[in-house]
Amino acid sequence: MKSTILLILLASYSLTILSAQTSDEEYLYLTYGYKEQLLKGLDDKKGYSWQPLSEFKFSNESGKLMWKKALISKFEYEGLFRDNETAPCAIVAIYKEEEDMKKKDGIFIPIPHAESGQDIVAKAKIYFEEEIDFDKNLLSFYCLGLSKLAVVLAQKH
Repeated sequence: MKSTILLILLASYSLTILSAQTSDEEYLYLTYGYKEQLLKGLDDKKGYSWQPLSEFKFSNESGKLMWKKALISKFEYEGLFRDNETAPCAIVAIYKEEEDMKKKDGIFIPIPHAESGQDIVAKAKIYFEEEIDFDKNLLSFYCLGLSKLAVVLAQKH
């Protein structure tokens, strides 16, 4: 399982090659502040904006009951942009168990820039290992969503 987590983190970081390094303050905003902002209906942090980058929908068989259809789940990927910059300094993946679920109710997964300091990389690894509890099936969908995001980002640059 740890090798799977490491592989996912490496794939996540490789997606942010074209963007600027993530600072400690930005990592905290990415990990905790954005969801809090959405819950409280606040404006974006001064000097930053969020932009949708990609979304990956899939049929979540593990969520269906015997008499119901499988849920359509998704990962939404959003970029955190510094004012006057065209590439994201970080990305957040938001997992939603149902397609119509509100963004603020999702599971937020921080993806800092690959060239960020080792402390940021270590924090992201610990967060993913301790806070995100995806089964093997969801990890596979997360990887597929990251693949789609990589293609989207490559097309933009």
